Amino acid sequence: MMQRAIVCGFLLLVCGADSGWAAPPLSVQFKNDSGLANSDVYIGFVGPGALDATNAATNAPLSVSQFGDENWYTLDTLPQGIELNSFSGRIYVGYGSPWSFTHSGYEPSPVSPSDPNRLLRYDKMELTYHGNPADVADTTSIDYFSIPLELNVYQGGLAGTKVSSLTASPTQTTLDAVRGIPSPADAAVVTDGGGQFVRVIGPSAYPPSPGLPASPYDNFDAYLTYVRDSYAPSHGGTVATIKGRFAGVGPAPVTPETMGQDYAFTATIDADKNITLTGAGTITGAHTLLFKYEDLTNPSGIYGANPSFYLDGSPTPINPQNDVFGWLIGDLMAGFNIGAIGSTVLEGGVEVGTLDSQDWFALTELFAALQPNDPFYNPWAATMSEISEAYNFAYSDRFDHVVAPLDPARVDTLEVVFLAQVPEPSTYVMLATGAALLLAVRFYPRRRARRS
Repeated sequence: MMQRAIVCGFLLLVCGADSGWAAPPLSVQFKNDSGLANSDVYIGFVGPGALDATNAATNAPLSVSQFGDENWYTLDTLPQGIELNSFSGRIYVGYGSPWSFTHSGYEPSPVSPSDPNRLLRYDKMELTYHGNPADVADTTSIDYFSIPLELNVYQGGLAGTKVSSLTASPTQTTLDAVRGIPSPADAAVVTDGGGQFVRVIGPSAYPPSPGLPASPYDNFDAYLTYVRDSYAPSHGGTVATIKGRFAGVGPAPVTPETMGQDYAFTATIDADKNITLTGAGTITGAHTLLFKYEDLTNPSGIYGANPSFYLDGSPTPINPQNDVFGWLIGDLMAGFNIGAIGSTVLEGGVEVGTLDSQDWFALTELFAALQPNDPFYNPWAATMSEISEAYNFAYSDRFDHVVAPLDPARVDTLEVVFLAQVPEPSTYVMLATGAALLLAVRFYPRRRARRS
């Protein structure tokens, strides 16, 4: 999905960044707590880059899974895990049968009724390992939640020191927490033909397209209306101050947009609820970015943090890239997702909505704490951030530690735990169509903000 490509890029370009030197191998161990036999739990490596890894039991090389060359490995064939030298991409896990590629670049659609793999139960984690200090792994349910995955990293093997952990929300806990967010309730839950749980689909995974179900989630229209009619008029027409420092992305190619620089833009909103950013980067110079209402309310917009925008009056829309524009767009989209935009809650005696955008990322109270009178935030992210430790929306990493470090100086073993295959029987009868998830670690102490 596009939004995850952007997120990986913002993790200091660790995704796909290879220093070119031989990395010490990372031991990846799999722990099966699903209740299924190891022969019924499979994994596959999917990504644009090469996989340099071996079966630890046999020293046989492993291969990526792709169209025309599908390589899925059941846990009984990897009894000692794997030795990983280099990989950037996703590790998929599935219960039962693996999915098949229908074309190059294919990933199953969690929402399309015509997708042949839609009712298979699978999930994914993301990993970048090249032996670099910035290498990381994370769990993600931005697009959907199906299988709870827990990540533990160790120095000195599984019997050594646990360096970090990303815990997962059990299936039943997740369903109990999120089933009432869409309207009607359970509209985002997918079950198979026998009524057993498959997945719950998140709000960013509903592309508006003929033949696909409409999103059952709120589309932020009420939030944008509040900003237009109430907040902006009482704040001199300003919606937000998008201001901060972009670290740059390098290496080559180097452009003004990819170079590290400061930026300062003012966000305004018009009668049609379009938002315009006007300002400058210290290297790129002055620019305007227009975000149209229909792109903001599209599931890939505020929810997916990947809205199309129009640069400097161009009639041709473009998508955010891994550059200064993509970074400041991330500020804007994160502000809507957490409820910072339009917030009159006080932080240090100052309204949160008037803070420079990069000051939002030091906040320790988000979502309802910033909008106590209205649900003006991403309810999926708000709910999931309280029950699990991973990404819950595309910019969770700006607020919380949502990755497990794989720095070879600190970590030599990654343990991936697959949790229970089904929720409690009482949930099997849920109605279904789809939803997604992202886990968020809460390492910061939470303090209560005050509303003016």
